[in-house]
Amino acid sequence: MEFKAVTSIDDPLFKSALKIYDEKFDIGLSEDEQVFKQSLKNERTKDDYLFLVGIEAEKPVSLATAHYEATTNSAFLIYLIALDQPNHDELINLTLKRMEKEINKLSNQLHAHDVNFIMLEVPKEPEEVSEDEITIMDNRRQFLFENGFERQYDIDYLAPSLKGFSEGRPMDLFIKSNIELTKDIYGPSIKSNYILKYVFANRISRSVIYPLLTEMDLRK
Repeated sequence: MEFKAVTSIDDPLFKSALKIYDEKFDIGLSEDEQVFKQSLKNERTKDDYLFLVGIEAEKPVSLATAHYEATTNSAFLIYLIALDQPNHDELINLTLKRMEKEINKLSNQLHAHDVNFIMLEVPKEPEEVSEDEITIMDNRRQFLFENGFERQYDIDYLAPSLKGFSEGRPMDLFIKSNIELTKDIYGPSIKSNYILKYVFANRISRSVIYPLLTEMDLRK
């Protein structure tokens, strides 16, 4: 398996990678293609945006995307998916490890040490779920735990609606940390990643994002 970092929307891998859907973890790309394009082209995001494609037999089999937030030396893992095939678990593990390596490259260039932490949003478990959905969610969370991610309980985390509405979507926040997360690091870092992703990459209005930060007690 090899990996390629896509840095241009003109790369043929860009469109083919966006077609990947992870049936095992029931994860598809919930954002419009334009968001990925903006992330690669926007002056505020393009140098610290990672669009990583895993390749086997000359075809894309996995995709991971992340934003590196240089000021707080932290990162926001957005997507981590792989084709549902016999070696799925190996693909997803290798892709995560490679993404962590790429994030740490950026971190070491600026700070001479690895990233402080990586954050990831995970959908909450619905009140009514089928047996298949329970298996999917259990597999997803077990994978995160095995790879050092811990669910955070200090923040009632809200992701903005991707349809432009001001109400937030309750989500679980998972963090993989390389340092002790003190209050002076934890909140400001999450806030900075949130703004980088949703204001600059997604171009959601500050009038939507800032009230959500206030609701999460992250506006300070």
